[in-house]
Amino acid sequence: MSERYQTGDCLGRGRAGSVYEAYDTQQNKSVILRRFDVPEEEYQNNRWRSEYLTITNDLKRIKHPNILEVLDSDFDEEGPFIVTDQAPGIRLSKMMPGQGTGIPLKAIYHLASQMLDAYQVAMSFGFYHYALSPSSILGYEHQDNEYHFTLMDLGHSKLIPLIANNSNDALAKTLDPALLAPEVYEGNPQGIQSSLYMLGQLLYWVSAGGHPLAGLSLRTAHAKHKAGEMPYLKGYRADMPDNFRKWIYRLIEPNPDRRPESIIEARMLMPASDEVNAEIFRPQPRKMDRRDAEPDYS
Repeated sequence: MSERYQTGDCLGRGRAGSVYEAYDTQQNKSVILRRFDVPEEEYQNNRWRSEYLTITNDLKRIKHPNILEVLDSDFDEEGPFIVTDQAPGIRLSKMMPGQGTGIPLKAIYHLASQMLDAYQVAMSFGFYHYALSPSSILGYEHQDNEYHFTLMDLGHSKLIPLIANNSNDALAKTLDPALLAPEVYEGNPQGIQSSLYMLGQLLYWVSAGGHPLAGLSLRTAHAKHKAGEMPYLKGYRADMPDNFRKWIYRLIEPNPDRRPESIIEARMLMPASDEVNAEIFRPQPRKMDRRDAEPDYS
C-alpha cells in the first residue's frame, strides 16, 4: 500500500470494488479510498494504465461544490485506487423518513437544481452520470432550511467498462434497474438526455418515498421503462405543483428525443423556485403502500 495513505475500516463494497476510510499523511486529513477489482494482468498493461490515468486525471480537474472532489489516483501492489474528499451529509437513501414517505418539496427542488449544475460542469469535461442511484448522492439540511447535495461516482460511466475489459454491457449490469434509462440498457447511451432521464427517475423516487420498479430485474425494469409504465406521481405527492410534476415527467420520457436536449433547455423548462416552494395549503401526500411497490400494469 502507498505509504501516503493509511487505510482504515472498509465502508462497504461498491459496484466495482471496495471503499475504505483512509488518512492522507501528506495533507493530514481524512479521505476516502476506493479500490477497483481488476486482474493484475490488466492493470500491469501499459495501455490499460494509461487509459485509467487519463480518466482519473480528468476527474481530478473537476472542481464544483456539488461534485465529490477526486484528490488522487495511482497504482500500488494491490492494484488501481482513487482517493476522494470526504463530503458532508448522508446518502440520499437515508434522508427519506421511511418507505413510502418522500423528502420535503423544497429539498426535491434543490436536488434537481443542484444536479443540473453538476451535470453541466461534468459534461464540459466529457462525463455523463449513467450510474445515478439514491446511494450515489450525499445530502444535508443547513440551519437556514436550505439543502446541499453532492454527486458521487461520476467517473463510473467510463471506469466500469474499462475495469470490465471494455465489455459493452458491463455498465448496465452495475446500474440501478429503477433508474436505468432504456437506451443505456440497450448499449446506446444518449449523453445528457440519458443522464436527465435518470435524474428524473431519482426525483420520482425521493418524491414518492420509494420506486415501483426497485428490486426488479434489469430486463423487467427495462421493459417497463421502455413502455413508460409508471404509477401517477400525483397520487403520492398531492403537494407537488403540477408544473414541477410535469417537468419531471418530461425528463422521464421513454423516447430520448422527447426529453430536453440540453441542460439549458431543462433549465428553461424547469419552473421557478418560488412557484414550487410557495407556502400555500396543499393536501398531504399519501404513503406508497405494498400495492404501489408492485403495481398491476395489466
